[in-house]
Amino acid sequence: MKSTFTLSKLTIAAAALLAFNSCNKETDQLNNLDAFRKDDSQAQLIDINAISNTTTWEDRVNGVDYIVANNIELNAALIIKPGVTVMFKEGAGLQVNEEGSLNAIGQQANEILFTSESGKRGAWKGITILSNKPTNALSFCKIEHGGGTNSFGKGNVVVGSSANTASVEISNSEITAGKYDGVVINEGSSVTHFNGNKIHTNSEYPVSMHIADAAAMNNSNTFSNNGKEFIRMFGSGENVINKAITINKLNSNVLIDGNIVAGNMFTIQAGAKFFMNTNAGIIIDGSNGQGMLSAIGSSTSPITISAIYNGTGVWNSIKFRSSDADNRIEYCNISGGGLSAEGFEGMINLVNQGGSSNVVVRNSNIMNSASAGIFIQSNNEYNSDITTANVFTNCAKGNVHFE
Repeated sequence: MKSTFTLSKLTIAAAALLAFNSCNKETDQLNNLDAFRKDDSQAQLIDINAISNTTTWEDRVNGVDYIVANNIELNAALIIKPGVTVMFKEGAGLQVNEEGSLNAIGQQANEILFTSESGKRGAWKGITILSNKPTNALSFCKIEHGGGTNSFGKGNVVVGSSANTASVEISNSEITAGKYDGVVINEGSSVTHFNGNKIHTNSEYPVSMHIADAAAMNNSNTFSNNGKEFIRMFGSGENVINKAITINKLNSNVLIDGNIVAGNMFTIQAGAKFFMNTNAGIIIDGSNGQGMLSAIGSSTSPITISAIYNGTGVWNSIKFRSSDADNRIEYCNISGGGLSAEGFEGMINLVNQGGSSNVVVRNSNIMNSASAGIFIQSNNEYNSDITTANVFTNCAKGNVHFE
């Protein structure tokens, strides 16, 4: 069952309590596979640090097939057959390097299981993909108890790093009981066919990802009982994101974290809803990129952009330094921002940094800003009815402020 989220103190307190309880569990009885899959009496010990030749792991026995003793670096292809159970000792893991690949494709009635010897969260490092090989796949797998100390990210599955882009298919898999996040997708990396997954009971987020890969998220996946029930999407700090960004209409909660500087098309689908974390902000950048925002909802399917908790000035603003004639905010409900940390006095800002800006804002509700609803510097372009074509509520420094 998918979790729902309302902006209330009670909900936030409940989420915090869930996160606290999840992080303090030492052992999780979450295995929904047959009990014999944990019988390690016939297991083969894999006590190596690297795989340098194409290797296949077969379904050898009815219990645990392989016990991995170390963090194994894959410098060649590792193929894991349906029904295989791989158990990891403390601190062990699988790291798929640039020249390696991991192809673990199970079957609906014969999953591949990756689990820990101790049964504790974070007992093993998890699976780290640092390769763009097209054969990388995790399908009909169950991955549990990962997310131990790992310099590439904190998750049961980590895709890419600051030094390596990576790609992998993740489909029809159960990712659970991680010490931190279920799946981490770092900047420049991607997941393909991210469909049919059940990601639950991880101590933090089900998915933590760079926003440039946001379009990969769809409604075929389910998230439940995670410590923080959001798909967390983060940016690149002050660095411009030159890849097009699309946020789909999702049934799951989306959280924007940090600063998003869009230097390409940023599309928000009608009906999309997302929350802005503390100090988060969106910059549409046409001075260092070719940023353009298309946030066009409808009267029956508006876009909602709101703060992570009730209040004003929780997040920063949507700032335009882009003169693109197609910048649009229509049928949007925007609330809880206007932090003014950068000196601009609105929850929506039109600034002339590096040139004039241009935007049309119509049929939108602009609410609960700690500053003005909209702040417009001189020499910028906007629709002439911007003050009357929108509804403003509780904007501390006025509805529209012209500098």
